[in-house]
Amino acid sequence: MNRDFHSGNRERFLQKLPDDSMAVFFSGVFLRDTNDQLVYPFSVDRNFYYFTGIDKDNMILLFCKSAGKGQVLLFIPPVDEAYEKWQARMMRPADAREVSGIDRVCYTYEFEKELDNRLFSSAQTKRLFLYSNYAQLSEPQTLYSRLAEKMRRTYPTLEILNPLPILTELRGTKEPEEIAQIQQAIDLTIRALEHTAALLKPGITEYQIKAHYIHYLSMHGSAPRFRSVVAAGKNAAILHYNEASKTTEPDDMVLMDVGATNHWYVSDLTRTFPVGGKFTDRQREVYNIVLEAHDIGLAAMRVGTTEYAVNREIKVFYGKALKTIGLIRDDSEVEKYYFHGSGHPIGLDLHDYRPLDRTFPENSVMTIEPGLYIPEWNMGIRIEDNILITKDGPVNLSQKLPRTANDIENIVG
Repeated sequence: MNRDFHSGNRERFLQKLPDDSMAVFFSGVFLRDTNDQLVYPFSVDRNFYYFTGIDKDNMILLFCKSAGKGQVLLFIPPVDEAYEKWQARMMRPADAREVSGIDRVCYTYEFEKELDNRLFSSAQTKRLFLYSNYAQLSEPQTLYSRLAEKMRRTYPTLEILNPLPILTELRGTKEPEEIAQIQQAIDLTIRALEHTAALLKPGITEYQIKAHYIHYLSMHGSAPRFRSVVAAGKNAAILHYNEASKTTEPDDMVLMDVGATNHWYVSDLTRTFPVGGKFTDRQREVYNIVLEAHDIGLAAMRVGTTEYAVNREIKVFYGKALKTIGLIRDDSEVEKYYFHGSGHPIGLDLHDYRPLDRTFPENSVMTIEPGLYIPEWNMGIRIEDNILITKDGPVNLSQKLPRTANDIENIVG
């Protein structure tokens, strides 16, 4: 990534921002781990990163637009020499300009004064865009909601809006630089999965499998973006299983739903392996059904198609296939064994922004991940790939990762 990419993102946002408006984006803060000095690893606000390329805490980005002209200001913390002795070198204004391409860099203590000046200027600001997402509704107050409360009290006529629709449109379509970052994360995940699969054998624990996978990423400068799901036997029927305490048995399959990060861009892949190196006849039968559902869903992924339409095709196929093997008698029973959607967008977030109607924009990147979860047969099987949606059809970015039952067996042990 380079600053031209981030500058382009800012320009596209300003084009969509109405006149007489401001928009604020926070980079985020460290969260403290209970009463310790230590803090949780910092995770930058993805929109802030999308617009700046900066991965630092306690910064603020301000967009302003009036009479068709836009301006961008970046606010960074003043240098704290004591902090630098204990923690890390802080970013200087020259550093921030070099990384982001933003000319006007101020200090954070100037932010509120800048807001007030613009709200009372001759070109009066009528709207303030502050980000919020439905996932935050049940969470503690955010920097955005705090600022919103203050602005409502101080400026009761100011209209406060959510930039989420603009962000969804911008981030839903991936630029070539973003696709390249996602591809690198996918390629690393493939290597880590193949490395880990070669170490599988009966008696290995779920936590050991997870450790092998994470260690491989760490040795290559990456890390999981989400809690890796490593689920053996019946545990694989729990969609987001995370306990990882089971010791595998000879006839167990282990489902690995894992990913990697690359400059905050993510991958999200799932494969299901026979721990002993060979599928049983029943496991192979179900595995092949899931593989066929995967390919049916993949073929249906087109620009303008919806996730709902893809999922319907998967469910229709499952209705027929599961009757054939005697698992169900009626189509209504499919959801007992397949109870989630066909996939989701990925990008800077594991579950990236998606349109309300869940259509596939051109150059979006989606997962396709049908599964079957059958606890009474001691199994859960999912096959997940990452797909680029183009005007010419879907492109499987993770096609190098083995998918067929024979190829899966060949990389185990």
